[in-house]
Amino acid sequence: MPRNPLHLPDNTPIIIGAGQHVQRLASDARPPFTPPAALAAAAAEKALADARMPAGDIDTISMIRLFSDSAPAWRSPFGGSNNLPESVAQRLGAAPEQRIYSGSGGTEPLERMREMLGDIARGERTSVLLLGAEAIASERFAARNGFSDDWNETHDVPLDDRYRPGRFALREEVDSGLKMPAHFYALIENAQAHAMGHSPEAHRRHMAELMAPLAAVAVDNPFTQKPTAYSAADLAATGDDNYPLALPLRKRLVAQDAVNQAAALVLTSVGNARAKGIDPRQWVFVTGYAEGEDRFLSQREDPGLSVAMQRVFAAALAMADARAGDMHLLDLYSCFPCAVHAARLALELPGQGGVPLTVTGGLPYFGGPGNNYCMHALAEMVTQLRGSTARGLVTANGGLLSRHAAAILTADSAGAAALDWTQGPHVVLPESIRALPLCAAPASGAIVTSTVVARRGKADVGVVLADTPGGRCLASTRDAEITRQLAQADACGRHIEFFECENKRAFRFASA
Repeated sequence: MPRNPLHLPDNTPIIIGAGQHVQRLASDARPPFTPPAALAAAAAEKALADARMPAGDIDTISMIRLFSDSAPAWRSPFGGSNNLPESVAQRLGAAPEQRIYSGSGGTEPLERMREMLGDIARGERTSVLLLGAEAIASERFAARNGFSDDWNETHDVPLDDRYRPGRFALREEVDSGLKMPAHFYALIENAQAHAMGHSPEAHRRHMAELMAPLAAVAVDNPFTQKPTAYSAADLAATGDDNYPLALPLRKRLVAQDAVNQAAALVLTSVGNARAKGIDPRQWVFVTGYAEGEDRFLSQREDPGLSVAMQRVFAAALAMADARAGDMHLLDLYSCFPCAVHAARLALELPGQGGVPLTVTGGLPYFGGPGNNYCMHALAEMVTQLRGSTARGLVTANGGLLSRHAAAILTADSAGAAALDWTQGPHVVLPESIRALPLCAAPASGAIVTSTVVARRGKADVGVVLADTPGGRCLASTRDAEITRQLAQADACGRHIEFFECENKRAFRFASA
């Protein structure tokens, strides 16, 4: 059993409530559809009930930004609220003093949790509702069936909007034909395949075997969006229902964002929990945390890994005076297989067996609710940790294996008193990591990694990242024979020549 927490200072921040919600649409669903604010409120009601705290005690609502408010391409066809935290508050009957709407990225749930815990420790907040939701499944369903709806809401109360335009890719990367996250992650994936000595076929099996245990967890999770039993053979299949996105990545191996899911946490201080009579058996502590950001993908010495990820994980474990092997529960961010593999390497976890890599089932199988996935991982971790001395590690990834965060949670108060949450977190800055230069006018080079981007399931553009005497360089081609060779064999190390084609940098294999 966990140790008695009575020795803890009153300002020690804790998690006291967790809740999740999923809505599965019937095939004959019709408008009106449930908006994100209502989904979030459903999860919040569960978290507040779990915490045994009335909504009126919440002084801060901090909400994770919707995908539809993160980029124009994701804009909701139904509109939305101009103050989403207030839309949730009104559904709950809450009157928070502060309403926060986060920035974008997969690390936001962990980063905002760390911010709120620090504010609670400094006495700047008392009780915080941290939550997020997505209703992309409804949006997609409506688009397929020609339905419309109206999710617009207008509120005239203050909002602390944290949106800041940012970029995770260089112009040179985008100009080479890399448009979607899967295109970039395919470069990472093939760099890892080369490091492991895998042929395309061997790496397809490796990815399937890595991800199949996650799918098995998702099947048994009551909050999974679309529980489906996938074997490794199913994930490695090459049929029309598992079409390529950018080789070697196929549909069943990547995050599935068509979800109606929500999750919430309630945070407060030990002192407030004591005053409210909240059972210490509800309390969960964060005993380790770090965050950071890497260089742009093409500038990394090894594009198959992330130095920032390695440093962030190491710092979070050091803060908790722990090793990865001490963790009883894990949830590794799983948007793509290469993200899981990179995290497993950074933590020096065994290739097979050991602790399962997820408590939810992961983004491809549990569901990938936009920026909010890690809120589900945190909520599930809180639920599973209670009543034990176990420790759990939740990791997050944003951008292109770019931004990272890691948190260690436990229901055991040992070690919690030693942490000073009034201080800022450990942050790994990209400037602390070596960046390789880019070459503006290359003549020839050797391939570091490559991919073939698919369009409508068919090979379309071959993209390479190469080393040249002047630095790194990206180039692309639509030559059918070259893309065939890139798809069928490991091209890393092959020598290429660059030339201009239709005002873009193209390449061909160098003559023997």
